Amino acid sequence: MSHLPTLAIVLLVAAAAARAQAPPRVVRLDPPHLATDLDAASVQRLVVRFDAAMDPGVYGLCGGGPSFPSVAAPTWDDAHTFGLDVTLAPDHVYAMDLACAESAGFRSAAGQRLRPLPWRIATKGPNLPDGAARAAVDRLFVLLRERYSYRDRLGIDWSALDRAHRDQLEGCRNGAALALRIGDLLTTAQDVHVTVQWQDATLPTFRRDVVANFDARALQAALPDLVKIGRIGLSARTDDGIGYLFVGSFAREERDDFERVLDVLRTRLQDCKALVLDLRTNGGGDEQLAQRLAACFVDGDVVYAAHRLCDPRAGDGFGERQDRRLRGNDAPDRFPGPVAVLTGPLNMSSCEAFLLMMKQSPRALLVGETSYGSSGNPQPHVLLPGLVVTLPSWQALRPDGSCFEGEGITPHLHVATQPADFAAGDPVLEAALLRLRGGR
Repeated sequence: MSHLPTLAIVLLVAAAAARAQAPPRVVRLDPPHLATDLDAASVQRLVVRFDAAMDPGVYGLCGGGPSFPSVAAPTWDDAHTFGLDVTLAPDHVYAMDLACAESAGFRSAAGQRLRPLPWRIATKGPNLPDGAARAAVDRLFVLLRERYSYRDRLGIDWSALDRAHRDQLEGCRNGAALALRIGDLLTTAQDVHVTVQWQDATLPTFRRDVVANFDARALQAALPDLVKIGRIGLSARTDDGIGYLFVGSFAREERDDFERVLDVLRTRLQDCKALVLDLRTNGGGDEQLAQRLAACFVDGDVVYAAHRLCDPRAGDGFGERQDRRLRGNDAPDRFPGPVAVLTGPLNMSSCEAFLLMMKQSPRALLVGETSYGSSGNPQPHVLLPGLVVTLPSWQALRPDGSCFEGEGITPHLHVATQPADFAAGDPVLEAALLRLRGGR
């Protein structure tokens, strides 16, 4: 009987432990990511195969709207295989994301979370007219050079990218396939505001691997008397008179619920000695709604941000700096006490503008983690009938003129968290309440 040296045994044990702690991986997608020209009638089930045994009680396949397939209840074929019965339409693009930050994700039986993974497919449609794909690609690269405000951020050589992908793009026979390939090419920009639309379905091009610093169960445990406000809000009040207001979105589609949130601030929380304003899951929306909320806390007239618009006629391709201003409300539509704003990596776009607004209030303290760092006033551009690319049109700036794209807005009080930290409470909320109560 042979014996391994002690060091070899230690190394083998360490390697086995590392494998046990490693996050699960996807070893097969069916249909594959970026599959085109699929027969919609033939694809009736989506399948994900993992390299590890998975927890069947936890899964997260993200997406929505026309770009998400019509699905039946998900099932596990075995411990390694997740499946979803679907109905697909012809001439269509579909966008799904496995384990996005906003979801419960997929987890192995050992408790390790799958890293986010995109899944994009396209079904077969009518052939494009001769020369249509070439014209669309020509227009795309002109737009990238002249109308994309962050074209130089990562040092991408767009001409080289054009040469490398031109043949593949021009070889797409239908609009759905061309949209899918353009979307894949534009992942290079690493910009969540760059999207591609075919007909009524939109393809995101990029999702950064971020982990939310928010847990609904931990929040409920900390504030058991939470009251729901429509689909986007929550409110509560602590025993010692500190108010809590959760604002989950500034989306135009949620305007009615946003009005209800403002009404709760005015009528139920106005007399609180301090306020926790929780924005940790807010991904932005309409900046005018963000301004209306921030005006309850800002004093006087302030410059909270600035931007420079793309202008191909200018020497550097951008116009002059334009300041963005906000005027605070007078009483009684003004909260007079201190406010702690809870921030996190899911905050982006108009929510980041809101954080910049709150940084102009002497009574506000931002608590949590740095925001995502993506804002650019995206504008649509038609490449051919039915095919639209959306590109940021301005560089978003802090009041001092620095660009925060890819950097985010830093809080005054940084509270670093991991998902496991929320098992014993909500450390971000606790840090905010400690400061509002006069602690450090």
